[in-house]
Amino acid sequence: METRDRRGRRRQARLSPLTVIGELLLLGGLGVLGYIIWQPWHTGVGVTAKQAELSESDSARWDAEHTAQPYDGVVPVTARPASAEVFGVLRVPAFGTAYANRVAETTDWWTVLNLDDKGIGHYEDTQMPGEPGNVALAGHRSGPLINSFREVMNLRVGDPLFLETADGWYTYRFRNIEYVLPDAGDVLNPFPRLEGEPGTDQILTLTTCHPKWAGSDERAIAYSVFESFQPRADGPPAELLELNPTMEGHQALRGDQES
Repeated sequence: METRDRRGRRRQARLSPLTVIGELLLLGGLGVLGYIIWQPWHTGVGVTAKQAELSESDSARWDAEHTAQPYDGVVPVTARPASAEVFGVLRVPAFGTAYANRVAETTDWWTVLNLDDKGIGHYEDTQMPGEPGNVALAGHRSGPLINSFREVMNLRVGDPLFLETADGWYTYRFRNIEYVLPDAGDVLNPFPRLEGEPGTDQILTLTTCHPKWAGSDERAIAYSVFESFQPRADGPPAELLELNPTMEGHQALRGDQES
């Protein structure tokens, strides 16, 4: 509101403290609303698309670098990578038909778990794919930047999980899920809480926060048992191609390379 002094000059009315506070609260509310709208779009659309693109790039690079050799039936053990290095792609149709997320070494938040080009971390003290014991992975379920294991509750007994590396595809079958306190470190043991033969059997363990969207008072632990390995020269497993039609290009590309 404008007023004039005795000489007729304009004089700007002072804003009251309540007006300033009100405007700041309004701006803050708009910021919160914007974040509420942006966050699910970022994690559900933006990150998903980025992970799919990077995963396809990894697969293409591994195809190009692969030297075809007869598979002798011995499941290869993935070489242990450097810290924060991407060494695999986890594909879980139960999380979404075309779900693909890169896997890197270590579960550090700032070099792996919070990065939208990684997001799943391998516990460094656990086994590697193809090695007897426990391949244990961690991922956020409701983080603000990336939610790699958001749909862990979609898993049903017998669902397949495919872990792709430069060597090929390791197929696991979901067995069960349990809820533990954050200090239950035994879930990372070489063969935790499952019937089997330690030193021989292989499992895949996914760890994430629980409950969804409501903090991290507990951990959800999803166990899967190793079923088979398919070498890169043979292309993706038939079951993966059936469940995820977007993978058909891999088979066609490989066929062109061999012809």
